[in-house]
Amino acid sequence: MDVRFTDDEIAEALTVLVNRMADEAGLPDKDRAMLKRWRTARMKLGSDGMQELVDKTNEDFAQMMVRRERSQIQKHDWND
Repeated sequence: MDVRFTDDEIAEALTVLVNRMADEAGLPDKDRAMLKRWRTARMKLGSDGMQELVDKTNEDFAQMMVRRERSQIQKHDWND
């Protein structure tokens, strides 16, 4: 099975993660604003950084799926 995340999906996930980290990390307002500005300015759709994140996320997810399939194949019945 080939699952690929779109740029929009990764951008939305990044937004949620950055906002949550900024809100829950106990950062001063100045640092939270800086983190959110970084995401807005440097990790826009179409930017090199965002494209690298999308590519890396999709590669890592595909590798995880292969490992999971392999471990299911190798799972022995007598261990259950």
